[in-house]
Amino acid sequence: MRIILGLIALIIAALVIWPLATYGTLDPCRMLAKDMAREAYSKMAEAMGTEPGKTPEAAERLALMATSQYSERECLTQLKDRWLGVSKPAR
Repeated sequence: MRIILGLIALIIAALVIWPLATYGTLDPCRMLAKDMAREAYSKMAEAMGTEPGKTPEAAERLALMATSQYSERECLTQLKDRWLGVSKPAR
């Protein structure tokens, strides 16, 4: 029983620590904004022929402005789709 509870606690801790280490926050809209900014900046850097480094704060702020219009549910759905590689059909 202790082993099972220990494993559950370890999984919960990993689910909290991973986003904090990757994104620096647990807010899904801020996580989505960082993800969107990283993706947009890396594509732009590759197009210019340079290595994408740290994403500039300006790019993150622009993405945060876009995600500020979403509810937490929309942010979570879009994050899940990005992580799982699900693409939505164009409207």
